[in-house]
Amino acid sequence: MLTDNFQLQPSEIIQIGGITYAVFFDTDEETGTGLGDFPILAKVDSLSFIKPGTTIKNFDTEADPEKAFADYYGFVYRGHEDLLVSQIPTITNIDQAKDYRSILEVAEKLYETKANEKGYGWMLDTGVQVKFLASALTGNPVSVDDLSDTDWYNFSTPEQRDFMAEFFADPSTIEDKVKANIAAIRNRMYQEGFKGDTNALAEILAYGVVSRKYTSEQVDLYLSFIADETFLTISGGEQLLPEELRPFVNTFETTRGQASARETIKDYLGADMLRTYEQNGKLLKYAGMINNGQGQAVNNELQALHDNMYPSFKGSKYSLWNEFYTNRASKIINGTQGIEVVDLSEKDKAIVNDLIIDAKGDYNEFDKLVRKQYKDAPGVKNAILGSMLTRVPQAVSGVF
Repeated sequence: MLTDNFQLQPSEIIQIGGITYAVFFDTDEETGTGLGDFPILAKVDSLSFIKPGTTIKNFDTEADPEKAFADYYGFVYRGHEDLLVSQIPTITNIDQAKDYRSILEVAEKLYETKANEKGYGWMLDTGVQVKFLASALTGNPVSVDDLSDTDWYNFSTPEQRDFMAEFFADPSTIEDKVKANIAAIRNRMYQEGFKGDTNALAEILAYGVVSRKYTSEQVDLYLSFIADETFLTISGGEQLLPEELRPFVNTFETTRGQASARETIKDYLGADMLRTYEQNGKLLKYAGMINNGQGQAVNNELQALHDNMYPSFKGSKYSLWNEFYTNRASKIINGTQGIEVVDLSEKDKAIVNDLIIDAKGDYNEFDKLVRKQYKDAPGVKNAILGSMLTRVPQAVSGVF
């Protein structure tokens, strides 16, 4: 049941001039429209739409109902409704929706800040708002399936739809997940050397992860971009960041150059060497050089180190050839075909790295070394068995 947590609920139900209305408020605090506590009236054209037990404030019992209305709300009763309750679930054409746009605009403003800052973009979808507004007025619960005819549903992923259901069904669980992610992201920012008020950025990223807008890998990359302007620039610029994260560029004092240095070291020499350089201080040396405009000198030095360590791949980069050989070894070890690749453990990656060096770039020699090293692996055993069966004469094999 998603309805009870929908934030745009009617403040009260009233009767005036013999007509029943649901009353919503457009307030300065919530929407910033400058209209004050402006009442928006939704005509309840059938009492069956009102939730059982609802109290109706009846202005018709007053000597002057319209004056009583004005005294109570501070606005003159206009004598007409902004929308009909029964129309809300059925009108889907935007041109037809003009009669109730005013109330949807209030809903949109109520959610706009949260949607933009926390990644709840679906809150701004008119079709979604119509469904939940109808639910708020009628008391009929909304499920994710009820939203299947909205634009948001058609352009969202199953993960995003699952999150929406989870958000409305149990918002406290979502908040707990967000808090856990904020703590993890702040720790990551501390490691990056962020200085200043990081609360807003951590919250946006945490909501993005929980709402499935960002993956954890993307969060790491976005933080590297924000922490290191040089890295962001050489990678392609601010357009690589989601729009809601771009205002955070150049707003923190960080250890600039480190993200660029990390990626460059990993690119030329691999993750193992990066860990070594993080421990012996060379990472900071390269970060300082990059931050001082000596990025090409860093590239040249790392290229020379690569060529000395891996002479068979001289002029290339670790990231270019290593992935190919590692995937090739994985297919031999696990017996997979096509694009299916099983990630190797860190221990196996280290072993395969040594085999790559021993093979000196020869594919056939590399394959032999892998099969010899992993002779008990399922992929190698199955390949040997398959090869043996192909050698069995057909007449004999038919006996089996």
